[in-house]
Amino acid sequence: MVFAQEKPSIKKDSVRIAKDTSAKTLSEVKISSRYYRRYNINKSSATLKVNTPLLQLPQNIQEIDQSIIADQQAISVNESVTRNVSGATRNNNADLYTSYVFMRGAQITPMRNGLDLSMIYAGPSAEDAAIISRVEFIKGPSSYINGLFDPAGSYNIVTKQPMGTNTREIGFSVGSFNLYRANVDFDGNLDKAGKWQYRLNAAGQKAKSFQRYNFNDKVVVDPVLKYNINNHSYLSAEYIFQTQRFQQYFATVFAPDGFASLPTDFTINDPNKAPMKSIEHNGFLSYHNAFNANWQLTINAAYAHDHLEGTYFFVSRYNAAQPNLIMRRATYERLNTDVLAIQPYISGVFNTGSIRHDFTGGLDINHKSFLSYSGSNDPTANQTLYPLDASNPVYGIAFDANVRGGALSDIATDQQSISYQAAYMQDELGMLEGKLRLTFGARFTFSETGVQKSVSKTSLGTTKNNVFTPKIGLSYSLLPDFSVYGLYDETFTPQSGVNTTTGEAFKPLKGQNLEFGLKKDWMNGKWNTTVSIYRIIRDNVKVSDPSINVQTQLGQTLSKGVEFDLKGEIFKGLNAVINYAYTDSHISKDTNPARIGLITPFRVKHIQNTWLNYAIPFAALKGFSVSAGYQWQVGRAGRYELQQLTLAPLLRLDGGVGWSNSRFSVNGIVNNILNRFNYGSGWITPSSANIGTFAYVPYPPREFRLNLGYKF
Repeated sequence: MVFAQEKPSIKKDSVRIAKDTSAKTLSEVKISSRYYRRYNINKSSATLKVNTPLLQLPQNIQEIDQSIIADQQAISVNESVTRNVSGATRNNNADLYTSYVFMRGAQITPMRNGLDLSMIYAGPSAEDAAIISRVEFIKGPSSYINGLFDPAGSYNIVTKQPMGTNTREIGFSVGSFNLYRANVDFDGNLDKAGKWQYRLNAAGQKAKSFQRYNFNDKVVVDPVLKYNINNHSYLSAEYIFQTQRFQQYFATVFAPDGFASLPTDFTINDPNKAPMKSIEHNGFLSYHNAFNANWQLTINAAYAHDHLEGTYFFVSRYNAAQPNLIMRRATYERLNTDVLAIQPYISGVFNTGSIRHDFTGGLDINHKSFLSYSGSNDPTANQTLYPLDASNPVYGIAFDANVRGGALSDIATDQQSISYQAAYMQDELGMLEGKLRLTFGARFTFSETGVQKSVSKTSLGTTKNNVFTPKIGLSYSLLPDFSVYGLYDETFTPQSGVNTTTGEAFKPLKGQNLEFGLKKDWMNGKWNTTVSIYRIIRDNVKVSDPSINVQTQLGQTLSKGVEFDLKGEIFKGLNAVINYAYTDSHISKDTNPARIGLITPFRVKHIQNTWLNYAIPFAALKGFSVSAGYQWQVGRAGRYELQQLTLAPLLRLDGGVGWSNSRFSVNGIVNNILNRFNYGSGWITPSSANIGTFAYVPYPPREFRLNLGYKF
């Protein structure tokens, strides 16, 4: 079986020659089968600019197809997607708005369609499942071609693109906590010749929460228009609009008596508070031209704008005399954050003697800006506290929402920017009839960051850097379906904000990654396993001190670990995702000796996930399938390195039943079957010898979902 992303095999001792079909390349393949699930993908998407099959690539990249997301009934990238990749977990502090994904001891960077759309402070909005074709987790640095990221890695959301199949799909979902949701997926041609193609995905949702008074209503619209100029070039345009409303964009609970000590539906929210809202506009343009069978030009550009506004309750004080009183403050926040990204690049293959070269080179231009007002940074804001008795909470109170009117530029308390321009290249040298692959990459980056107090227009500092970062990778095929690889690369990432201790703009994050691994395809590629070990050094990591609410930088952190991933069809009808990760991440150098040896924030020492989907092989049960899986995390650290907290292990068991034919599908699932009280993102506020109010994010109790689908 050959997927649309795959190219014909390399002919020995020759340049890769294939009839170009770039103008008609599909980003996804839909195959209707009683047994088939696309759990194992052996090629990355074209947005990562890598032509080499994953088996032969000297880097660990894990692909999550939309079929896995659909089987698990996730409705956004914030739900369960990380369970499908070894070592990936989430900081859940802003679940309803944005995604914070951690891996290999640090927060990794989000991309969309291969472009760096990471935003300053918050954003982009968490992607709805309706627009996702696949999610790609790139372990280790990829900054030589895909932006400036943490050495831990990045993840790439690939949106659904036109396929010209003239198909229509609609779906309806209902679930616990008054979840009601509808989505559509229309794909087709606008003319008989197929030169104009379109794709429209949209979703609407109304949902309550397991927490009192909270909810999440949203609308997502994602139209794509593609024009096939000729048989070797195309132009496409995409626009993503997403708007959400919620009482609070986080589910954090503050408790006087320890983590998970209050009922799961407890909230610090109040029904009298007006909802918060977020709006995102995101546009993409892409031009592709294959000059001949071996060389092609691609130009990608994107702009994203996020707006968040509203009042939320938060707790940053502790009442030692009456610990049962949760001291809430109403904070108004309004922010605009923007990203502009442009990436033109060329790629091609050529020979020098018996060596085959797979070359990519281009430019990477990115500008990020952030403008915000926050009552927490405004001394003129109402400082009144509104105590909430944890034992006998009273809601429906009167309070000052602290709303500030006027233009944001006039009232803003914070303004930041990051710009970078880079030139990069990568050359993969194929030797020994393609068995040995040696990869060289290099990137030269100029960056500039700036911070100022917006109201006074006072500059708090700028930082300019010119940095060269190299990469070298080696991959060798021991057998056609078994390879070993090694990788060394460096990364450089400018950071926004001001070091509160020194008053200077933050220095850039610098990192080094050394990694080795084994990759094996089984049963002619039906399933795959990957094992990797790594060692990552980071310099100038930003951290926060919860006791005095300031940000500083660490001298150095060290992360080491082992990861295992299995994906694919084990035998006919049984598709599996099984992974495990061991992570050791701690502070290795610092000017403050008391920090050395402390565990880094959000580290999870052991993570093991399993997900199984089985299509029942009996004729009497044709079309039926059953699913089951669990998530297990042990050795979980809290939000701050100065608070060496040990959070309770996480265990969640899920199971579902489904049925489908060529037109209809029904899929039901129960999450957290054991109704276990799981939580994450713990800390103590304020921190004074670890005495204060316990903050944590509760995860949903037992819940069910039912999805109905129809194709026409």
